[in-house]
Amino acid sequence: MSDCLVVGGGIIGLSVAYELSRRGLAVTLIEQGDWGGQASSAAAGMLAPLKEFASPGPMLDLGMESLHLYPEWAQELEERASGDVQLSLEGLVTVALNGQEREQLQAKHHWQKEAGHDVHWLECNELRDVEPLLSDQVVAGIYSPGEGHINNRLLLRSLVTACRVQGVTLLSGCVVSGIAVKSGRVVGVETTSGPIRADQTVIASGAWAGIMMQMLDVAIPVRPVRGQIAAVSSVGIPLRTVIFGTTGYITPKKDGKIVIGATEDESGFQREVTMAGLASILNGVMPYVPALHAAAFLEAWGGLRPATADGKPLLGPVPGWEGLSLAGGHFRNGILLSPITAKRIADYIESGRTDKIEPFLPSRFLS
Repeated sequence: MSDCLVVGGGIIGLSVAYELSRRGLAVTLIEQGDWGGQASSAAAGMLAPLKEFASPGPMLDLGMESLHLYPEWAQELEERASGDVQLSLEGLVTVALNGQEREQLQAKHHWQKEAGHDVHWLECNELRDVEPLLSDQVVAGIYSPGEGHINNRLLLRSLVTACRVQGVTLLSGCVVSGIAVKSGRVVGVETTSGPIRADQTVIASGAWAGIMMQMLDVAIPVRPVRGQIAAVSSVGIPLRTVIFGTTGYITPKKDGKIVIGATEDESGFQREVTMAGLASILNGVMPYVPALHAAAFLEAWGGLRPATADGKPLLGPVPGWEGLSLAGGHFRNGILLSPITAKRIADYIESGRTDKIEPFLPSRFLS
């Protein structure tokens, strides 16, 4: 019997399992498919809370705190797993192509600057000093030097290895068929690999979290949103920085790829890449960097992001079910929020306190 059972082997589940194990707990992590096969793979590895969140509040605060954890966290994972995760915090630009977009970005820059964040307003010529390959259509933008990205595939691989090194019991291809309850307390799960028991169970199953909660007749509003994404070769296209616009983003990676994306479409649990989705991705980024017209196409893929009804993740205990917690609903911010989610969930399991996760408690949907 483990101290903790984590259900779901994406970026969030792996991070939670790793953190709990670091704190001396015996942890079992189970995954129905491949490690990181859903939302974690439908990502470009963006670490950009100032771009991602449109207003001040708990989501931006959580994102900024997680961003600040990343350098030390990534270094530790690299040491444990003996592999590079290609962390790059060298800045990114969010750009405008017309007057309306310019006004919207100026308003965002104003409140971010007022709040003390490290952001810089750049006119078109200044932007091209940062990224010479930007299109002549770009009129202005925001440069945020402290943000960046990570190679999410290498991060997932490192987390799996680090969990093994740390002593986490890893079970893939393990499908949950029921949640085990004894005297009103959750004591683990029933699976295709047999019963698994633990003092504490954390559901980190992404878009499937709502389905799992239905096993207890608990209604949690989590739904899958498909994200489609693509990669092209960087040969002959020496991009320096990440570029965000209203119709897409462009992320140069250290492995010779440029990751571009991404779509958001309601497709149920279908994760296939569609022609319409691929066309949307490719056409969406061309206005920002014309040189991409000549890029060699490499691959496209899709995954299911877990979206909640209010856009905030679900962190902490499930009311009425002792021994059961949720860590999910991160939508397209799972990579960014993985270190802080792991820390907050581990803090709760160790102390029972919920003050640091108050805005994200599952109870907000169950009152």
